[in-house]
Amino acid sequence: MGDNQADYSRKRFREIVRVLASYGFGHIIHAKFRTEKMKNDPENLRLVFEELGPTFIKIGQILSTRPDVLPAEYITELAKLQDKAPPFPYETVKSIIEEELGRPLTEIFSSLTETPMACASVAQVHRAVLLDGTRVIVKVQRPDIEDRLLEDLHILIRIVKKAPNTLRDILLDPVEALEEILETTKIELDFTNEVHYMLRFQKENESIRCISIPKVHLNLSTKRIVVQEEIEGIKITDKEKLLEEGYDAEDIGRKLVLSYLYQLFSNGFFHGDPHPGNLIIHEKKIYYIDFGIMGSLTQKARRSVNDLLQAMVKRDIGQLVNLVLDLAQQKGPVDKNVLYEDIEYIIHYYLQTSLKNIQVSRLFMDLFEAARKNNLKLPKEFTTLLKSLLILEGVISEIAPDLSIMEIAKDYLKEDPKLDLWPEFSLDSLALHSYSLVKDTLKIPISIQTILDNFISGRGKVKLDIVNFDNRWVDFNKMINRMVFALVVSAIIIASALIIRSGDGPNFNGISLVGMLGFALAGFLGLWLLISILKSGNI
Repeated sequence: MGDNQADYSRKRFREIVRVLASYGFGHIIHAKFRTEKMKNDPENLRLVFEELGPTFIKIGQILSTRPDVLPAEYITELAKLQDKAPPFPYETVKSIIEEELGRPLTEIFSSLTETPMACASVAQVHRAVLLDGTRVIVKVQRPDIEDRLLEDLHILIRIVKKAPNTLRDILLDPVEALEEILETTKIELDFTNEVHYMLRFQKENESIRCISIPKVHLNLSTKRIVVQEEIEGIKITDKEKLLEEGYDAEDIGRKLVLSYLYQLFSNGFFHGDPHPGNLIIHEKKIYYIDFGIMGSLTQKARRSVNDLLQAMVKRDIGQLVNLVLDLAQQKGPVDKNVLYEDIEYIIHYYLQTSLKNIQVSRLFMDLFEAARKNNLKLPKEFTTLLKSLLILEGVISEIAPDLSIMEIAKDYLKEDPKLDLWPEFSLDSLALHSYSLVKDTLKIPISIQTILDNFISGRGKVKLDIVNFDNRWVDFNKMINRMVFALVVSAIIIASALIIRSGDGPNFNGISLVGMLGFALAGFLGLWLLISILKSGNI
């Protein structure tokens, strides 16, 4: 590391620590001493990222797609982060292109627009025309963004390692989450990966006639620039223009969902950012553009998504709990009863209406939140899927609001004969499972005998795990206290009646004063008991 880089790291480290501390994320101030202030932490974290500039805005945007590690309120707040990076000069664009391709700009393009058509924290995009007249889009990476972004991530990881409580109340596992983001960012900053994604996507979807991608110019694409064909079509959410050109918006929406399901379940490789700007209608095809973010699902993950959808449709809470436990990585103690109750609430909330009204992305997001609350982290590959489904449902709601992804997915999974989501089968696996079954079955009589011997000898114990026992015990205690209180009041009434009847002690007009006092006391206590019962709301 050079002197300039080391000097930058030291200054940046101090700056990040200062900004974190100024917004209440300093490790000295423990969460329990700032309970009220914690209510503002989601907004404060967003302000931290905005103040620390473009690289942290990018980190915040990535975190906003990670419901497996962040609470819902932070996801909502960080989703507000927008790229505010200013455009970098045309001369810098020119020098980067010439440096990457090793020749003058005039030998590559006949023209290149000086004003970018789009700017982001990682790259900016320009229109250009090749020497043969082909109109193209040129995506150019920001100068020094790789060094700055990776350095900021390394610094943030160092801070969290040195002061674990800094983000402990926010992230499920701060160091692991940031290290995952670091690895993902390294891949995203190498544009050759984006080119590879485009070629793979094109090959795997060539049989789907309704979708396509722009042609990528391999000889002009490098680690820091991508040159691809410019698609001059209609933005997928521009319903007015689509109708003018004779398109059916609902047909487009259905084809978009079906093409996405094909990506998910056929090869497990799908577009990770299907927002309206990345979907163009041209020559009766849906063009996917910008392949910087892609998702991938293993065969096991695809089977799990299928099982999750089926369990949701069947309202099988036990199966959902088992699937979450099987898929997730445990990050702490897990109370299965609490997890069951959380998932039961989600299912009852969402599935009290027809499938048509269910938002798949919101349903999955709530499952992620339930898992995170119970110290369970679902696989990283599911987070890209969740984000893409959320974006996709937004597009569908604009162009074809009557379409239901859930209903289309249910029919697709049920009817597609080519869908192979069954576990791999072989004679070896059958023999192994059969042997395990026989071996476990032979143990049953011995286990029963052991249990009986333990109870006969007095060593057997039965453990009852009552959900919310503390709350239930308090309620039970209150009930007993009220019963005792009522018995005492009844005893006072009976005693007072006996005293008045006997006529013993001081009296007034022949009525015992002690008995009258007893009735007055019993009336007061009885009224108090009645008021307390009415206030509790339990009659």
